[in-house]
Amino acid sequence: MGGHLRAGETLSEAVREAEEEIGILVDLGDVTRLGRRFAPGATGSDNEVQEVFALRSDLPLDAYRLHPDEVDAVVSVPLAAALDLFEGRQEAVQGVELRRGSIAVIVAPITVAGFAAGESNGYPARALRGLLEVIAGRAPEPFELR
Repeated sequence: MGGHLRAGETLSEAVREAEEEIGILVDLGDVTRLGRRFAPGATGSDNEVQEVFALRSDLPLDAYRLHPDEVDAVVSVPLAAALDLFEGRQEAVQGVELRRGSIAVIVAPITVAGFAAGESNGYPARALRGLLEVIAGRAPEPFELR
């Protein structure tokens, strides 16, 4: 899930993207900062500074309500398998997926190319390492990628 701050908008206002995109209410106190990514625009303009946060949610996938124009699917993959995928040790891993417009969760192969941030050994891998810390009840050391 991703969101952008608009001019004059605070971070707590921006977490509303969770409700808009995946149908769950999130407060600023529910998220943990994992790091920051500087993403250059394709043409050298429209550069972004992307703050990356974690949200622990134990909801089943069918509890999410996907925005019909912005979210294709949500997936659940064991964290170790997700790390293998995004650190380049596996080309695909088994996961479960809820696709937009569906009420059924299906078992599906998950690949890096299926993600908007489809890159190996980049910020998704760093974010997953931070998520390990969050799940263990520790504060992650925030990363910064340029």
